Amino acid sequence: MSIGRIAMYVFAAMLAGVTIGLLRSWPSDVQLRNGAAQPQVPVIDTYISVRPGSSSPPSSAPSSSGATTPLAMASPAAPRPGPELPPGEPVRALGEGWWRTVAGTTAQVGTGQVHTYSVEVEQGAVPPQAEQPFAAAVDQALADPRGWTASGDVAFRRVDVEEPDVRIRLTATETARSICGYTLPYDTSCYAGGVVYVSAPRWYRGAQSYAGDLQGYRKYVINHEIGHFLGRGHEFCPADGAPAPVMMQQTFSVSNDRLADITAPTPQGLTVPRDGKTCVPNPWPNPEVPR
Repeated sequence: MSIGRIAMYVFAAMLAGVTIGLLRSWPSDVQLRNGAAQPQVPVIDTYISVRPGSSSPPSSAPSSSGATTPLAMASPAAPRPGPELPPGEPVRALGEGWWRTVAGTTAQVGTGQVHTYSVEVEQGAVPPQAEQPFAAAVDQALADPRGWTASGDVAFRRVDVEEPDVRIRLTATETARSICGYTLPYDTSCYAGGVVYVSAPRWYRGAQSYAGDLQGYRKYVINHEIGHFLGRGHEFCPADGAPAPVMMQQTFSVSNDRLADITAPTPQGLTVPRDGKTCVPNPWPNPEVPR
């Protein structure tokens, strides 16, 4: 092989090495396209907590300095008071279907026409020791100056032997339902045929609208049903934030909208407007009268 041919081979080999090096340092066409059009984006994990009031991710979740603040679901709004019976002590559902008059009388309270009343308890519905406290609560509700006597034309007197104008009876669940009717699927009291039937579960558990104020609710239910005895019909909330009229069906709700929904399938003597007005619970016919 001649010296010229050897020199040509050496030069070709050197040229090939330089070309390979340049090709290795130059990015591929695919890399160029991916790098220019789709830059890499870090993946961020976001955790949604279903625990009310908590925004912390689960303890097992990985942490990252690049992670955003975890999202938290809003806590569900507190349920609006409804017609269902509040939780509480079990109340006997069945009584014996007859009532015993609780012994005791009162002096006349109020002026004007006197209405006599008796206090009676269905036997088997409550223990005997509950009878006198029930009678005392009835007496207090009717004698309060904020009650029906504030008008000046109504008076009450309790009797236990003579025939009364109205009987106020503490009544077992199923007895009250059989008399008051099943059209509204809730425990309720009622006035029928000269008798106030007070639902025992309501007496001992109250209503959601009264938010645990059992004494207030008891005064309400007596005054409401006696209002029916006196010829008053149902009413609705007159103004947002006002005391609920005692003849409003506060057992079910003090919200006109909610009350309208509850009673729409079974008319209760008036059409309740869906006007957004909500009252505050009130057990008195005349709450403005000083005690």
